[in-house]
Amino acid sequence: MRWLEIALCVFFIYNNVITANPTAQKEEEEKQPVKEEQQTLIADENDEKKVYDNYRLPLSITPDNYKLEIFTHLNDSEGFAFKGIVEITLTVHEFADNITLHAKNLTIPTMNIELRDVTENENVKIKSVELMPKHDFLIIYPQSILSKFRKYVVKIPFVGSLDTDLVGYYRSSYLDKAANKRIWLSVTQFEPIHAREAFPCFDEPEMKATFDISLAHHKMYNSLSNMPLKETKEVESVKDFVKNTFETSVKMSTYLVAYCVSDFEYKESVVKMKDDVKFRIYARRDAMEQVDYAAEIGPKVLKFYEDYFDIKYPLPKVDMIAVPDFAAGAMENWGLITYRETALLYQSNASTLSAKYRVAEVVAHELAHQWFGNLCTMKWWSDLWLNEGFATYVASLGVAHLHPEWKSLDEESVDNTLDIFKVDALKASHPVSVTIGHPNQISQIFDAISYSKGSVLIRMMHKFLGEKAFRFGVSNYLKKHAYANAEQDDLWHSLTASAHEEQSLPTSISVKDIMDTWTLQVGYPVIDVKRDYDTNSATITQSRYLSDRYTTRSDLDFCWWIPLTYTFGENRNFTSSSAQDWMTCNKNKETEEKKIENLPDSKHWAIFNIQLAGLYKIKYDADNYKLIVDTLNSDEFETIHVINRAQLIDDAMDLAWTGQQDYGIALDMINYLKQESEYIPWKAALDNLRIVNRLLIRSQLYGVFKAYIRHILKPIYAKVGGISKVPDQTQLASVKHQSMICAWSCRFDVGDCVKKSVEFFNNWMIETEPDHINPIPLNLRPVIYCTAIRLGNENHWKFLWQRYVNSNVGAEKSMIISALSCSREQWVLSRYLEWSLNSTLVRKQDASFVFSGIAREEIGFFLAKSFFFDRIDDIYQTLYPDTSRLSRYIKPLAEQMSTQKELTELKDLVSIKSKAFEKSSQGVRQALETVELNNQWKINNYLQLASRLNHMRMRNFDYEDEIAEENNEKKSATELSMA
Repeated sequence: MRWLEIALCVFFIYNNVITANPTAQKEEEEKQPVKEEQQTLIADENDEKKVYDNYRLPLSITPDNYKLEIFTHLNDSEGFAFKGIVEITLTVHEFADNITLHAKNLTIPTMNIELRDVTENENVKIKSVELMPKHDFLIIYPQSILSKFRKYVVKIPFVGSLDTDLVGYYRSSYLDKAANKRIWLSVTQFEPIHAREAFPCFDEPEMKATFDISLAHHKMYNSLSNMPLKETKEVESVKDFVKNTFETSVKMSTYLVAYCVSDFEYKESVVKMKDDVKFRIYARRDAMEQVDYAAEIGPKVLKFYEDYFDIKYPLPKVDMIAVPDFAAGAMENWGLITYRETALLYQSNASTLSAKYRVAEVVAHELAHQWFGNLCTMKWWSDLWLNEGFATYVASLGVAHLHPEWKSLDEESVDNTLDIFKVDALKASHPVSVTIGHPNQISQIFDAISYSKGSVLIRMMHKFLGEKAFRFGVSNYLKKHAYANAEQDDLWHSLTASAHEEQSLPTSISVKDIMDTWTLQVGYPVIDVKRDYDTNSATITQSRYLSDRYTTRSDLDFCWWIPLTYTFGENRNFTSSSAQDWMTCNKNKETEEKKIENLPDSKHWAIFNIQLAGLYKIKYDADNYKLIVDTLNSDEFETIHVINRAQLIDDAMDLAWTGQQDYGIALDMINYLKQESEYIPWKAALDNLRIVNRLLIRSQLYGVFKAYIRHILKPIYAKVGGISKVPDQTQLASVKHQSMICAWSCRFDVGDCVKKSVEFFNNWMIETEPDHINPIPLNLRPVIYCTAIRLGNENHWKFLWQRYVNSNVGAEKSMIISALSCSREQWVLSRYLEWSLNSTLVRKQDASFVFSGIAREEIGFFLAKSFFFDRIDDIYQTLYPDTSRLSRYIKPLAEQMSTQKELTELKDLVSIKSKAFEKSSQGVRQALETVELNNQWKINNYLQLASRLNHMRMRNFDYEDEIAEENNEKKSATELSMA
């Protein structure tokens, strides 16, 4: 009998065992009588309330050190499992009658749990052990009261299963093509609350401790953990097993603990760090040629952060590892950072420049976490944004440092801000600092609010505080709370002190006064600027912006401290984004009108929020709008900063959505794009038009709308060089711009986009070695693949699917997965949806991408909708246990639903399958509100937009000529696709 089976038999035959899993535990209880001397209770909800009904751990006992030993078995013929022993050194701060910690999905032999009083050097008898499944608590009751200020050691053995759930300690695999063999590995993902599924622990971020980790496994594998390897020994009791012991870690939270057992190889960076910090990139053997870029930029950005924060990286090494199956983009485990392959690996002849940017962005983000999150950690998940918002913003600084030629900082900031304007305009949004009602809600706040809005708010602070005050304040905050925990008020205190010292804020104002209005309440403001052209002044008021035009007083009962920046048409100054004035907000959420004097005369415009320095929208009076539109539609349009050109379009479209202004103003602003060549304004316009496109696609107005889109795209398609021009690989904005314009042009049959795309793809299909020779321009492959699949047949789809199967590059596989969703063959899409639930065909981490790609297509939407409604239970099981990802399924459907019937259908599904949606309630609420808003828009805006588009058609473009040209393009494309 194999070692694992022996161990399990010993556990079950000779010991009382509890299983930290409610279902399994109940079954075991029914089978076995409970022994009086070692009673184990399986508490129901009423019992739990009698013991302890707070989901937070009591603070009477805290951990100092974990000695963790794990045996990992990676062989499918013998079962995937792990066993281990953890010894936790504890400090008792108050007299206690129990030790409460976390355990979940672990089998624990209760008779083998030991407790020792370190202070008195004597063993303590254990009276009983029980579980509280509601909160994943493992509660150990000693015979005697634990004494205050003493130290104890509790020793707990456990056994667990290496599943494929992508959380806790799980298994992943890859196909070794040379040996034609599947190779297994094991890896951890503990954030936010999954360490408890790998070993019993105090699984809360404030419960920091040091860790001594040992990993035992077959000698054919190697292993990694947070710290460098200390020693390797043979395991005498298990043949061919070795045990790697790692150095004692720094003090850290359980969610940052990491270990991995694999046969991966590594490449050490040739960029040397000071203090001999080793920097290594691990990957499967077949992918080692893809690690060079990460090995090059990693040490550089780490050094940048050391200088920026004035704090040395505290560990002796950084290992970064590319995991084939990984639910998140990456995880910042201290000293052992885990990545999805697409976020770490880059191959120049197969990865686009956008894929290269993603690697730089994610690497910079995770290394920023080594300070924000790891060194200084939020006390509780309510302040997750302190981790993610800071890492997102600081990563943009890191990427700008690595690649100044990309000029990515402005684009990143604008992208984040415009995205947040849409998400945070929902009533179902949430504050940045959000109250967590139960730990199972934590995963839902790993969203755009915590990441993007958090980043935008930090950028806003950076702007109004100034570089020196911001940098010193952040550095002092990190130094003061190093190896400890903090709340946002601690950050506000440090920033206020540096701001007052640098005189960037009056001493009567604190950062807390300002920022609490942005982090503790939901949403953002729109300021209404009404100019008085007789007195050259303006009156400004603020209110909350909501996409829903039907609001109540409670919806709008908000106000913010708003840093005001502005410039004028006669003395344009778009360079300074420091606050020129403030709109204030008192504790009663009251704000007064703000009057701005010394504005220009009636011949010159005024523009507020320079370079989007603040998270707010602006509504102008009609005369000021006319002045701005006239400038935009003249040869002086570039005198308005490019970011503000994007902002003006986005604000106008959003205000037209809610009826606060006419669509005529928004369309007049978009009209200037015929002479615009910059990426950011075009992206702002097309992102807004994409929303309108989804709502019109099944309406009789769609023909006119398509003609309008073709009309505005023709000049820019020619300007970017069309689909045939090979973009400059060094200019990120140019590449993204050409790709975006070509994607829209191919979708709307502009120019030769369709014809050339299909020609490119057909030429690739006739290559004798298509996996090695690809004639399609690298950075335009996503567009060309999608266009060819959309207009092609089954052979085209099968050809591209085979390229997916054969590809060894994660970024390329991800690109192909998206393109395959573009098909119009219904049976092909139906089969593809089925494949998304089969992890041997589509990795579990990619299932939602397949679904969302199909759901966003004109024909695919109906198939995806039926699939979601019919197969919700199967989708739930595929995602389990991280069922919060169901929001990734419901969101793309909701975006295209706009009728009361569809809303009712969706509500009924959520009601009937309430258990399935329990952990995605935030996303469900947002999806339902999205459908309501879409319906509201069609009722209120459809006729107005129809009138405006028809009026523009009569003035600016010939609808019949557009339709004729479109039909000719389709005919040509169809003939080519059948070649």
